[in-house]
Amino acid sequence: MIVNTPALVLKTFPYGETSLISRCFTEEKGKVSFIIKGAQTKKNFTAAYFQPLSYIQIIYNENEKRELQIVSKVNFVEIWLKIPSSLKKMTLLQSILEITDFTLEKNDLHPELFTLLIDIINYFEKDTVEPNLAFWLYECVVLSEMGFRIDLTNNEMHGYEFPDPSEGKHSLEILHNLVNGNIEQITFNEVLQKDKKIISNYLYKQLCYHFEGFDRLKSFKVARAVLKSV
Repeated sequence: MIVNTPALVLKTFPYGETSLISRCFTEEKGKVSFIIKGAQTKKNFTAAYFQPLSYIQIIYNENEKRELQIVSKVNFVEIWLKIPSSLKKMTLLQSILEITDFTLEKNDLHPELFTLLIDIINYFEKDTVEPNLAFWLYECVVLSEMGFRIDLTNNEMHGYEFPDPSEGKHSLEILHNLVNGNIEQITFNEVLQKDKKIISNYLYKQLCYHFEGFDRLKSFKVARAVLKSV
């Protein structure tokens, strides 16, 4: 079956001397792995499409028996021009890609999550939402999409204790708005340093509780330091 779908590149790494393997989050088929043969040769420019964070339209002939699908055609849907100039944005988005790759199962469809992920990246690109808020919102949506919607009234599950979300002046209210997707009701310049620390730790603990091995994600450790900074 011919599949023609938008996709976001999550991770790409070399395979052999000339090829690449790329994991992508596609709108139509969920997480799919591709082999791009000859992409690392001097006369082949295909590798440019498969850099992490690339937003592409990809066409391939799906073979369910193959672990790695073969790309037929690829084009950019959109190119992010402002994001690469900001170290903070790149750090947070690299972590978002790693979270997505870690939490998604192969071919598990989440079209609403895909749409929101593209919206989140556009927030970073167009500066329409403060990066911290965009990152926290994505964490909440990932948990909800995977069946773990946050209950702010329950701070202990099966002996696992979460940080108190009401410990900061604004932290509980902010988390409530994030869980319900109401980021427009959050005034970020009122968010105190303590609020940032509590929110970051609370969401991190939620992800660690629901996804075994989450604490080993390397990029997230850097992102947490960025989220709690001034």
